Amino acid sequence: MRTGPEAMATVSTRLCSGNFAVLCRNAQRMHFHSSVTTLKHGAGGRSSDSGLTVTVFGATGFLGRYVVNCLGRMGSQVVVAYRGDEYYCKHLKVMGDLGQIHLRPYSPKDPDSIFNVLKYSNAVVNLIGRDYETRNFTFHDAHVKVAQLVAEASTTAGITNFVHVSALNANPDSPSMFLKSKFEGEGVIQDICPTAAIVRPANMMGDEDRYLNYFAYLARVTRFAPVLRESFETYKEPIYVMDVAKGITNILLDPRCAGKTYEFTGPQRMTVVDMISYVQQVTFRPLYIIKVPRFSYRLAAYMLELNPFFPKLTRDLLIRHHITDVNSEDIPGLEDLGITATPVESVAIKALRRHRRPDDLYKSIDDVGPRIRFMGK
Repeated sequence: MRTGPEAMATVSTRLCSGNFAVLCRNAQRMHFHSSVTTLKHGAGGRSSDSGLTVTVFGATGFLGRYVVNCLGRMGSQVVVAYRGDEYYCKHLKVMGDLGQIHLRPYSPKDPDSIFNVLKYSNAVVNLIGRDYETRNFTFHDAHVKVAQLVAEASTTAGITNFVHVSALNANPDSPSMFLKSKFEGEGVIQDICPTAAIVRPANMMGDEDRYLNYFAYLARVTRFAPVLRESFETYKEPIYVMDVAKGITNILLDPRCAGKTYEFTGPQRMTVVDMISYVQQVTFRPLYIIKVPRFSYRLAAYMLELNPFFPKLTRDLLIRHHITDVNSEDIPGLEDLGITATPVESVAIKALRRHRRPDDLYKSIDDVGPRIRFMGK
Protein backbone atom coordinates (compact mmCIF):
# COMPACT_ATOMS: atom_id res chain seq x y z
CA MET A 1 0.00 0.00 0.00
CA ARG A 2 1.36 3.37 -1.06
CA THR A 3 1.76 6.14 1.45
CA GLY A 4 2.98 9.71 1.49
CA PRO A 5 3.56 11.68 -1.73
CA GLU A 6 3.10 8.64 -3.98
CA ALA A 7 -0.40 8.00 -2.62
CA MET A 8 -1.37 11.63 -3.01
CA ALA A 9 -0.19 11.61 -6.63
CA THR A 10 -2.22 8.45 -7.38
CA VAL A 11 -5.39 9.91 -5.87
CA SER A 12 -4.87 13.18 -7.78
CA THR A 13 -4.43 11.27 -11.06
CA ARG A 14 -7.64 9.29 -10.49
CA LEU A 15 -9.60 12.46 -9.67
CA CYS A 16 -8.34 14.18 -12.81
CA SER A 17 -9.25 11.15 -14.90
CA GLY A 18 -12.71 11.05 -13.39
CA ASN A 19 -13.27 14.75 -13.98
CA PHE A 20 -12.07 14.38 -17.55
CA ALA A 21 -14.56 11.57 -18.13
CA VAL A 22 -17.37 13.73 -16.75
CA LEU A 23 -16.33 16.59 -19.02
CA CYS A 24 -16.34 14.25 -22.01
CA ARG A 25 -19.84 13.05 -21.21
CA ASN A 26 -21.06 16.63 -20.77
CA ALA A 27 -19.46 17.67 -24.05
CA GLN A 28 -21.15 14.79 -25.84
CA ARG A 29 -24.46 15.74 -24.18
CA MET A 30 -24.14 19.35 -25.38
CA HIS A 31 -23.18 18.26 -28.89
CA PHE A 32 -26.46 16.40 -29.30
CA HIS A 33 -28.60 19.00 -27.53
CA SER A 34 -30.88 19.40 -30.55
CA SER A 35 -32.17 15.82 -30.23
CA VAL A 36 -34.77 15.59 -27.50
CA THR A 37 -34.98 11.80 -27.62
CA THR A 38 -31.23 11.53 -26.99
CA LEU A 39 -31.58 13.06 -23.53
CA LYS A 40 -35.02 11.91 -22.43
CA HIS A 41 -35.03 9.38 -19.61
CA GLY A 42 -36.97 8.58 -16.46
CA ALA A 43 -40.61 7.82 -15.77
CA GLY A 44 -41.59 11.47 -15.93
CA GLY A 45 -41.81 14.01 -13.16
CA ARG A 46 -39.62 16.49 -11.38
CA SER A 47 -36.57 14.22 -11.05
CA SER A 48 -36.72 12.88 -14.62
CA ASP A 49 -35.28 14.38 -17.78
CA SER A 50 -37.83 15.38 -20.41
CA GLY A 51 -35.10 16.05 -22.98
CA LEU A 52 -36.06 19.72 -23.18
CA THR A 53 -33.66 22.55 -22.38
CA VAL A 54 -35.86 25.60 -22.69
CA THR A 55 -34.90 29.25 -22.55
CA VAL A 56 -37.89 31.27 -21.36
CA PHE A 57 -37.96 35.00 -22.06
CA GLY A 58 -40.43 36.90 -19.91
CA ALA A 59 -40.37 34.22 -17.20
CA THR A 60 -40.74 36.77 -14.42
CA GLY A 61 -44.18 37.85 -15.65
CA PHE A 62 -47.63 36.54 -14.80
CA LEU A 63 -47.71 33.73 -17.35
CA GLY A 64 -43.97 33.07 -17.11
CA ARG A 65 -43.95 31.63 -13.61
CA TYR A 66 -46.63 29.09 -14.58
CA VAL A 67 -44.73 28.06 -17.72
CA VAL A 68 -41.54 27.54 -15.71
CA ASN A 69 -43.54 25.54 -13.16
CA CYS A 70 -44.99 23.24 -15.83
CA LEU A 71 -41.59 22.70 -17.43
CA GLY A 72 -39.85 22.11 -14.10
CA ARG A 73 -42.36 19.56 -12.79
CA MET A 74 -41.87 17.42 -15.92
CA GLY A 75 -38.08 17.34 -15.59
CA SER A 76 -37.08 19.98 -18.13
CA GLN A 77 -34.02 22.14 -17.77
CA VAL A 78 -35.08 25.79 -17.84
CA VAL A 79 -32.92 28.82 -18.53
CA VAL A 80 -34.66 31.88 -17.09
CA ALA A 81 -33.63 34.95 -19.03
CA TYR A 82 -34.09 38.01 -16.83
CA ARG A 83 -33.18 41.67 -16.74
CA GLY A 84 -32.80 43.77 -13.65
CA ASP A 85 -32.10 42.29 -10.23
CA GLU A 86 -31.65 38.55 -9.77
CA TYR A 87 -33.76 38.65 -6.61
CA TYR A 88 -36.87 39.31 -8.71
CA CYS A 89 -36.71 35.78 -10.12
CA LYS A 90 -35.22 33.83 -7.21
CA HIS A 91 -38.64 32.29 -6.51
CA LEU A 92 -38.43 30.39 -9.80
CA LYS A 93 -35.44 28.31 -8.62
CA VAL A 94 -37.63 25.98 -6.54
CA MET A 95 -39.92 25.13 -9.47
CA GLY A 96 -37.53 22.47 -10.72
CA ASP A 97 -35.17 19.86 -9.32
CA LEU A 98 -31.74 20.82 -8.02
CA GLY A 99 -29.70 22.39 -10.82
CA GLN A 100 -32.56 22.39 -13.35
CA ILE A 101 -33.51 26.08 -13.17
CA HIS A 102 -30.76 28.46 -14.30
CA LEU A 103 -30.98 32.24 -14.02
CA ARG A 104 -29.19 34.16 -16.76
CA PRO A 105 -29.14 37.97 -17.17
CA TYR A 106 -29.58 39.55 -20.57
CA SER A 107 -30.44 42.85 -22.22
CA PRO A 108 -33.45 42.90 -24.59
CA LYS A 109 -31.61 45.44 -26.74
CA ASP A 110 -28.35 43.46 -27.00
CA PRO A 111 -28.40 40.64 -29.62
CA ASP A 112 -25.20 39.07 -28.25
CA SER A 113 -26.60 38.71 -24.74
CA ILE A 114 -29.80 37.17 -26.13
CA PHE A 115 -27.78 34.62 -28.11
CA ASN A 116 -25.61 33.74 -25.11
CA VAL A 117 -28.72 33.00 -23.04
CA LEU A 118 -30.25 30.53 -25.51
CA LYS A 119 -27.28 29.02 -27.36
CA TYR A 120 -27.25 25.81 -25.25
CA SER A 121 -31.03 25.24 -25.43
CA ASN A 122 -33.10 23.18 -27.83
CA ALA A 123 -36.34 25.17 -27.36
CA VAL A 124 -37.29 28.80 -26.80
CA VAL A 125 -40.46 30.37 -25.38
CA ASN A 126 -40.98 34.10 -25.88
CA LEU A 127 -43.43 35.61 -23.37
CA ILE A 128 -42.14 39.18 -23.51
CA GLY A 129 -44.90 41.76 -23.53
CA ARG A 130 -46.08 44.99 -21.96
CA ASP A 131 -49.57 45.94 -20.77
CA TYR A 132 -48.63 49.60 -20.90
CA GLU A 133 -45.92 51.68 -22.52
CA THR A 134 -42.99 53.22 -20.65
CA ARG A 135 -40.30 55.68 -21.63
CA ASN A 136 -37.89 52.77 -22.14
CA PHE A 137 -40.14 50.34 -24.04
CA THR A 138 -43.08 51.10 -26.29
CA PHE A 139 -45.51 48.44 -27.50
CA HIS A 140 -43.56 48.23 -30.76
CA ASP A 141 -40.27 47.78 -28.90
CA ALA A 142 -41.54 44.99 -26.65
CA HIS A 143 -43.73 43.11 -29.12
CA VAL A 144 -41.85 43.56 -32.40
CA LYS A 145 -38.22 44.61 -32.00
CA VAL A 146 -37.38 42.35 -29.06
CA ALA A 147 -39.30 39.45 -30.61
CA GLN A 148 -37.30 39.92 -33.80
CA LEU A 149 -33.99 39.76 -31.90
CA VAL A 150 -35.05 36.61 -30.04
CA ALA A 151 -36.16 34.91 -33.27
CA GLU A 152 -32.93 35.85 -35.07
CA ALA A 153 -30.80 34.53 -32.19
CA SER A 154 -32.80 31.28 -32.15
CA THR A 155 -32.33 30.82 -35.89
CA THR A 156 -28.60 31.47 -35.56
CA ALA A 157 -28.38 28.84 -32.80
CA GLY A 158 -30.26 26.32 -34.97
CA ILE A 159 -33.29 26.14 -32.68
CA THR A 160 -36.52 25.28 -34.48
CA ASN A 161 -38.70 24.48 -31.44
CA PHE A 162 -40.00 28.00 -30.83
CA VAL A 163 -43.21 29.22 -29.15
CA HIS A 164 -44.25 32.86 -29.34
CA VAL A 165 -47.12 34.16 -27.19
CA SER A 166 -49.26 36.84 -28.82
CA ALA A 167 -52.81 37.87 -27.84
CA LEU A 168 -56.34 37.03 -28.86
CA ASN A 169 -57.91 39.66 -31.14
CA ALA A 170 -54.49 40.65 -32.52
CA ASN A 171 -55.33 42.53 -35.69
CA PRO A 172 -53.53 45.02 -37.95
CA ASP A 173 -56.66 47.22 -38.00
CA SER A 174 -57.33 47.12 -34.26
CA PRO A 175 -57.87 50.46 -32.48
CA SER A 176 -55.59 49.12 -29.72
CA MET A 177 -51.88 49.74 -30.26
CA PHE A 178 -51.21 46.74 -28.02
CA LEU A 179 -53.12 44.36 -30.28
CA LYS A 180 -51.78 45.97 -33.44
CA SER A 181 -48.17 45.53 -32.31
CA LYS A 182 -48.90 41.93 -31.23
CA PHE A 183 -50.07 41.12 -34.75
CA GLU A 184 -47.00 42.77 -36.25
CA GLY A 185 -44.80 40.71 -33.93
CA GLU A 186 -46.44 37.51 -35.16
CA GLY A 187 -45.52 38.36 -38.75
CA VAL A 188 -41.92 39.11 -37.84
CA ILE A 189 -41.57 35.80 -35.97
CA GLN A 190 -43.08 33.75 -38.81
CA ASP A 191 -40.83 35.40 -41.40
CA ILE A 192 -37.64 34.66 -39.45
CA CYS A 193 -38.64 31.28 -37.96
CA PRO A 194 -41.30 29.52 -40.07
CA THR A 195 -41.45 26.60 -37.61
CA ALA A 196 -42.47 28.86 -34.72
CA ALA A 197 -45.83 28.16 -33.06
CA ILE A 198 -47.98 31.18 -32.25
CA VAL A 199 -50.22 31.18 -29.17
CA ARG A 200 -53.06 33.70 -28.81
CA PRO A 201 -54.53 33.55 -25.29
CA ALA A 202 -57.61 35.43 -24.16
CA ASN A 203 -57.65 37.45 -20.91
CA MET A 204 -55.93 35.22 -18.37
CA MET A 205 -57.24 34.55 -14.86
CA GLY A 206 -55.17 33.59 -11.84
CA ASP A 207 -53.95 34.65 -8.42
CA GLU A 208 -51.83 37.51 -9.79
CA ASP A 209 -53.96 38.44 -12.79
CA ARG A 210 -54.86 41.96 -13.91
CA TYR A 211 -58.37 41.06 -14.98
CA LEU A 212 -60.45 39.63 -12.13
CA ASN A 213 -58.34 41.47 -9.58
CA TYR A 214 -58.95 44.75 -11.39
CA PHE A 215 -62.71 44.46 -10.95
CA ALA A 216 -62.24 43.28 -7.37
CA TYR A 217 -60.07 46.33 -6.73
CA LEU A 218 -62.92 48.55 -7.86
CA ALA A 219 -65.32 46.79 -5.48
CA ARG A 220 -62.91 46.96 -2.55
CA VAL A 221 -61.61 50.52 -2.92
CA THR A 222 -64.16 52.61 -4.82
CA ARG A 223 -67.39 50.54 -4.67
CA PHE A 224 -68.14 51.91 -8.14
CA ALA A 225 -67.59 50.19 -11.48
CA PRO A 226 -67.76 52.65 -14.39
CA VAL A 227 -68.90 51.03 -17.64
CA LEU A 228 -69.61 52.15 -21.17
CA ARG A 229 -72.66 51.34 -23.23
CA GLU A 230 -70.56 48.72 -25.06
CA SER A 231 -69.91 46.90 -21.77
CA PHE A 232 -73.36 45.30 -22.01
CA GLU A 233 -72.59 43.98 -25.51
CA THR A 234 -68.88 43.10 -25.23
CA TYR A 235 -68.29 39.38 -24.71
CA LYS A 236 -65.18 37.90 -23.14
CA GLU A 237 -63.89 34.32 -22.82
CA PRO A 238 -61.34 34.45 -19.96
CA ILE A 239 -59.00 31.50 -19.57
CA TYR A 240 -57.12 30.07 -16.60
CA VAL A 241 -53.42 30.90 -16.79
CA MET A 242 -52.36 27.33 -15.90
CA ASP A 243 -54.29 26.02 -18.92
CA VAL A 244 -52.26 28.36 -21.13
CA ALA A 245 -49.01 27.17 -19.55
CA LYS A 246 -49.98 23.52 -20.08
CA GLY A 247 -50.84 24.27 -23.70
CA ILE A 248 -47.43 25.84 -24.29
CA THR A 249 -45.74 22.82 -22.71
CA ASN A 250 -47.68 20.40 -24.93
CA ILE A 251 -46.70 22.40 -28.01
CA LEU A 252 -43.02 22.11 -27.07
CA LEU A 253 -43.34 18.33 -26.72
CA ASP A 254 -45.19 17.75 -30.02
CA PRO A 255 -43.20 18.35 -33.24
CA ARG A 256 -46.49 18.36 -35.21
CA CYS A 257 -47.34 21.75 -33.66
CA ALA A 258 -44.50 23.51 -35.46
CA GLY A 259 -45.60 26.45 -37.58
CA LYS A 260 -49.21 26.43 -36.33
CA THR A 261 -51.24 29.18 -34.69
CA TYR A 262 -53.35 28.41 -31.61
CA GLU A 263 -56.11 30.40 -29.91
CA PHE A 264 -56.67 29.66 -26.22
CA THR A 265 -60.05 30.70 -24.83
CA GLY A 266 -62.10 29.73 -21.79
CA PRO A 267 -65.23 27.55 -21.78
CA GLN A 268 -67.59 30.41 -20.86
CA ARG A 269 -68.64 33.50 -22.79
CA MET A 270 -69.94 36.45 -20.78
CA THR A 271 -70.33 40.18 -21.07
CA VAL A 272 -68.12 42.60 -19.18
CA VAL A 273 -71.07 43.53 -16.95
CA ASP A 274 -71.72 39.85 -16.18
CA MET A 275 -68.08 39.45 -15.19
CA ILE A 276 -68.22 42.47 -12.89
CA SER A 277 -71.42 41.12 -11.32
CA TYR A 278 -69.86 37.72 -10.68
CA VAL A 279 -66.72 39.24 -9.16
CA GLN A 280 -68.71 41.33 -6.69
CA GLN A 281 -70.75 38.27 -5.70
CA VAL A 282 -67.61 36.21 -5.04
CA THR A 283 -66.01 39.00 -3.00
CA PHE A 284 -69.25 39.73 -1.05
CA ARG A 285 -68.75 43.45 -1.56
CA PRO A 286 -71.45 45.88 -2.73
CA LEU A 287 -70.74 47.38 -6.10
CA TYR A 288 -72.53 50.08 -8.05
CA ILE A 289 -72.34 49.95 -11.84
CA ILE A 290 -72.44 53.42 -13.39
CA LYS A 291 -72.74 54.21 -17.06
CA VAL A 292 -70.30 56.96 -17.94
CA PRO A 293 -69.53 58.77 -21.21
CA ARG A 294 -66.55 57.52 -23.15
CA PHE A 295 -64.81 60.87 -22.85
CA SER A 296 -64.98 60.80 -19.05
CA TYR A 297 -63.73 57.20 -18.88
CA ARG A 298 -60.81 57.99 -21.21
CA LEU A 299 -59.95 61.06 -19.14
CA ALA A 300 -59.85 58.94 -15.98
CA ALA A 301 -57.66 56.36 -17.77
CA TYR A 302 -55.31 59.12 -18.87
CA MET A 303 -54.95 60.34 -15.29
CA LEU A 304 -54.18 56.81 -14.10
CA GLU A 305 -51.52 56.47 -16.79
CA LEU A 306 -49.52 59.14 -14.96
CA ASN A 307 -48.86 56.64 -12.16
CA PRO A 308 -45.06 56.10 -12.34
CA PHE A 309 -45.26 52.60 -10.82
CA PHE A 310 -48.14 50.47 -12.07
CA PRO A 311 -51.21 52.06 -13.67
CA LYS A 312 -54.42 50.16 -12.92
CA LEU A 313 -55.98 51.43 -16.14
CA THR A 314 -54.73 52.97 -19.39
CA ARG A 315 -56.50 54.28 -22.44
CA ASP A 316 -55.31 51.32 -24.49
CA LEU A 317 -56.45 48.86 -21.82
CA LEU A 318 -59.85 50.55 -21.83
CA ILE A 319 -60.10 49.86 -25.56
CA ARG A 320 -59.12 46.21 -25.06
CA HIS A 321 -61.72 45.76 -22.33
CA HIS A 322 -64.41 46.65 -24.86
CA ILE A 323 -63.33 44.44 -27.78
CA THR A 324 -65.35 41.24 -28.09
CA ASP A 325 -63.29 38.05 -28.14
CA VAL A 326 -63.46 36.39 -31.55
CA ASN A 327 -62.46 32.72 -31.63
CA SER A 328 -61.75 31.53 -35.19
CA GLU A 329 -63.27 28.15 -35.96
CA ASP A 330 -60.47 27.13 -38.34
CA ILE A 331 -57.69 27.77 -35.78
CA PRO A 332 -56.90 24.99 -33.26
CA GLY A 333 -57.23 25.54 -29.53
CA LEU A 334 -56.73 23.85 -26.18
CA GLU A 335 -58.93 20.89 -27.08
CA ASP A 336 -56.59 20.00 -29.95
CA LEU A 337 -53.77 19.74 -27.40
CA GLY A 338 -55.74 17.44 -25.11
CA ILE A 339 -56.51 20.09 -22.48
CA THR A 340 -59.93 20.85 -21.00
CA ALA A 341 -60.37 24.52 -20.16
CA THR A 342 -61.06 25.39 -16.53
CA PRO A 343 -64.31 27.29 -15.83
CA VAL A 344 -64.34 30.69 -14.15
CA GLU A 345 -66.01 29.32 -10.99
CA SER A 346 -63.03 27.10 -10.26
CA VAL A 347 -60.57 29.99 -10.45
CA ALA A 348 -62.41 33.00 -9.07
CA ILE A 349 -62.69 31.85 -5.45
CA LYS A 350 -58.96 31.22 -5.15
CA ALA A 351 -57.97 34.44 -6.87
CA LEU A 352 -60.51 36.73 -5.19
CA ARG A 353 -60.87 35.41 -1.64
CA ARG A 354 -58.26 37.88 -0.38
CA HIS A 355 -60.55 40.76 -1.39
CA ARG A 356 -63.26 39.69 1.06
CA ARG A 357 -63.87 41.23 4.45
CA PRO A 358 -62.70 39.17 7.46
CA ASP A 359 -66.28 38.18 8.35
CA ASP A 360 -66.88 36.86 4.82
CA LEU A 361 -63.51 35.21 4.31
CA TYR A 362 -64.63 31.59 4.68
CA LYS A 363 -68.15 31.80 3.33
CA SER A 364 -69.12 29.18 0.79
CA ILE A 365 -69.01 30.12 -2.87
CA ASP A 366 -72.58 28.82 -3.06
CA ASP A 367 -73.73 31.74 -0.91
CA VAL A 368 -74.99 34.61 -2.99
CA GLY A 369 -73.34 37.96 -2.38
CA PRO A 370 -75.15 41.31 -2.39
CA ARG A 371 -77.39 41.90 -5.35
CA ILE A 372 -75.80 44.07 -7.98
CA ARG A 373 -77.27 47.54 -8.26
CA PHE A 374 -77.35 49.65 -11.40
CA MET A 375 -77.05 53.41 -11.42
CA GLY A 376 -77.23 55.97 -14.18
CA LYS A 377 -79.87 54.23 -16.27
